[in-house]
Amino acid sequence: MASQNLLIITTDRAFARSLQSHMEATYPGMKVLLANNLMMAYNQAEAAQPVFAFVEDGFTKLPEFEMMLALFSALDTRWVAVMDNMGATPARQSSPLLNVGAGIFELTKADSPRQFAQYFDMMVKAPRRDQARPRGMNGTAAAASTFKKIILIGSSTGGVEALRSVLVGFPAQCPPTMIVQHTGKNFGQGLVSLLDRICAAKVVQAEDGMKLETGHVYVAAGQRRHMGMTQRKPMRTRLKEGPPISGHTPSVDALFSSAVPYGSDVVAAILTGMGQDGAKGLLELRKSGAATFAQDEKSSVVYGMPRVAWETGAAQKQVSLARMAGTLLQAAKA
Repeated sequence: MASQNLLIITTDRAFARSLQSHMEATYPGMKVLLANNLMMAYNQAEAAQPVFAFVEDGFTKLPEFEMMLALFSALDTRWVAVMDNMGATPARQSSPLLNVGAGIFELTKADSPRQFAQYFDMMVKAPRRDQARPRGMNGTAAAASTFKKIILIGSSTGGVEALRSVLVGFPAQCPPTMIVQHTGKNFGQGLVSLLDRICAAKVVQAEDGMKLETGHVYVAAGQRRHMGMTQRKPMRTRLKEGPPISGHTPSVDALFSSAVPYGSDVVAAILTGMGQDGAKGLLELRKSGAATFAQDEKSSVVYGMPRVAWETGAAQKQVSLARMAGTLLQAAKA
């Protein structure tokens, strides 16, 4: 176990140092990483790929923790929440994100370091999942010429993991794909790196004036500008400053509305998320001839944005997350 790294995310320096000292003494050669904020934790986890993380429960209540969850999932990093005391209410009891995968256990700072080591042993030795397939080996390969349309996707709460699920099913020569994901302002590049890690196609952070090309996925997240499409061919990305639209910057509605002139050449989907961003633009797209979809309730972490899209008639069909990649790719061939 000497080569396995451990991450501790907490603002309690005394607790962190005590646990670090015990774990390093118990597992000679172990590297213990300390982080007192999620941005630092994300960067350290991405670089060191820890096998396990102890996470102060307060951090799991932050919206940005969704990014940590997705990275932990991609790296197969096990983790556990650490409560301040036995009387504290676990964040998982009120968070739809944590209800999905946080498990039923918590530790507290009052527990002995030996208990932390015992829990670490139990979780690290548990069977691990099969490793993710390498880039280009997703079994859905298709020639670039078979796709005739562009794909647009909007998502919010729960969307990071949903996007991972969808994009892992895209071939290297996928249709040009544009994505708006609501996330913290400092996590945009992290999301791009995470998705590029698992996607056969090239995932890039959207910049103004990029030509939309086969085999590329353009992501707007954590930015101060709305992403849309230029109104003349060749199609390019357009990033423009402006007030929030539907409560968000970047906005899914802004992306969808910008594509209305190309309606019949567009496939669009709204994934899990809170609120209603994207529903108005999706309805405009459907009226202009686009193929439009919404994630179904059962597979959504938060059935907010997809619900509004479905109930207003913006989405012509509801699709489970497991079938979303295939549905979008098939529609892009028509």
